[in-house]
Amino acid sequence: EENITLLYDFGLAPRRFFAPAGSEHAYPDILSQLVTLVSTALLHGDWIHVGVNAMMLWQFGMRPARVLGPGIAGAGKWMFLFVVSIAAGSLVYLMLQGVNGGVAVGASGGTCGLIAADFLIGRDGRIRSPLSRPFLLLTLYFALINLALVYLVPLVLPFYVSWEAHLGGYLAGVAMMLILGPKARTAEAA
Repeated sequence: EENITLLYDFGLAPRRFFAPAGSEHAYPDILSQLVTLVSTALLHGDWIHVGVNAMMLWQFGMRPARVLGPGIAGAGKWMFLFVVSIAAGSLVYLMLQGVNGGVAVGASGGTCGLIAADFLIGRDGRIRSPLSRPFLLLTLYFALINLALVYLVPLVLPFYVSWEAHLGGYLAGVAMMLILGPKARTAEAA
């Protein structure tokens, strides 16, 4: 019962998100509704889900953190990139799933945003163009891995992989890294 209440209040539930104001499924206010775009990242399907997202944060979050700078300003930029990627992943999930989509949980939108940010960083530590060959090749690998996950994960684990949240987070990660990353050090097409 407690887990269902957590999912209902803090997971990304399209049926509830799109419910008309005043209906029994509607959020009590707009703030509660908007919070779920990010609070969903605090909930996970199981410990494997938590572990995979933690490994992705660890593996792909370090280089963007270094490039975004030291101290509280750099940490703030990193957290902003992560949270915007979560929210963008949630919005793309809602748009593509519609009112009948299942409840989504997890931080995958945020981790996919960090993956995109990491892929934008060249070997020299400079931000490369999103149209550069290395970035486009890494993006292709990312897409192929996600395609495999969508079809293979449900065969071995009891949950669905939200490619929609991955896509939204990835695109937001690109945009945020281009906006927040160091401007003077941008590589042409490295």
